[in-house]
Amino acid sequence: MAEQAAARPSKPRFKLVVSDFHLGKGRYFQDGSQNILEDFVYDREFSEFLYYYRTGQYADAEVELVLNGDILNILQMDTYGVHTHLVTERSVVRAVERIVAGHPDFFQALRSFASAPGHSISYIVGNHDMGMLWKAPRRIFSEACGTDIKFYDTSYKCDGIYIEHGQQYESFARINMKRPFIMRRLPEPVLNLPWGSLFIAIMLPKLKRERPHVDKVRPFQTFLIWTIIHDPFWGFKTVAKIVKFVFDTILFHRRYQIGQAVRHTLGMLKEISIYPNYDRIAFRILDENDDINTVIFGHTHITRYRQWREGKEYFNEGSWNEVTGLDLSEYGTRTRLTYAFIEYPLPQGDDAPPSAVPARPKVRLKEWRGIWKPDMDILS
Repeated sequence: MAEQAAARPSKPRFKLVVSDFHLGKGRYFQDGSQNILEDFVYDREFSEFLYYYRTGQYADAEVELVLNGDILNILQMDTYGVHTHLVTERSVVRAVERIVAGHPDFFQALRSFASAPGHSISYIVGNHDMGMLWKAPRRIFSEACGTDIKFYDTSYKCDGIYIEHGQQYESFARINMKRPFIMRRLPEPVLNLPWGSLFIAIMLPKLKRERPHVDKVRPFQTFLIWTIIHDPFWGFKTVAKIVKFVFDTILFHRRYQIGQAVRHTLGMLKEISIYPNYDRIAFRILDENDDINTVIFGHTHITRYRQWREGKEYFNEGSWNEVTGLDLSEYGTRTRLTYAFIEYPLPQGDDAPPSAVPARPKVRLKEWRGIWKPDMDILS
């Protein structure tokens, strides 16, 4: 009985799951001008968020922060002013260093969080930060956080909870984990980017310079109709650029076969237009794995909860990026700083029977409202 009591956890335990921050070079350049390609402008709110979960009732608790993919927007980082699909380990290291320099408050918050007793950080690789599959950028990120980060290539499983970013279930974003790097006849390995990542790395930054909101509007098909009516010149010009990009990648780049590229193109357009919610994927994982009772995804930027049979749940923690909804039910531009909060049951007393089944962790979706402040910058 004494050994069983000693084996029980002595501290409260929690996990925080966030994803899709898309950190770039920072909100402002060194000359003070604004970086319109930066998606993450909530460094102060994130600092408050981590401060809350390392002080007060959480100061003596075990708290793990799980960064569930696309925390860094490495794909849209330029290399000496050029956006390229030739992403090497050296270019990813430089990108991470520039991201760290552009978000000092963000990484100071991570350092302070990781330095608190019982607090730790884990990182799951997504499609926008695929370069974190290399060891060197992982080391740079860990040094910026002041601790050894636990990295996971695709997924993280613990205590009946399955956490994954989610890009592996989309044909245009799926990473070939059997061959993540291309090394043949190259001076140094480059990322084996899926077709959709090529579009994100090369084409999307050009479109965002003209219309920074282009990748933040949902649903995409409604945005296309709106563009044709209200912004026809830019709309038709953009369609022509995209068509040219598609033909360039299909016909003139040997690394892609025509059939494969066409399927990926059509799959990308279909998946973007319907904006998948991943319900069926999560249900399949829950149905096929008796030891999993909760699935947590990111990637879609949409907060979601579904139940699959009794005791089987699916969560999507959403994104900390701005989203503009064109559907009447969610019309308008908004940002919800959402996250998944995992709370472990308190230790049972010494008088609990040895055969007692430990209670499973409870998962909830939460929105960080922050600390009240009198003003905030919306454009400066």
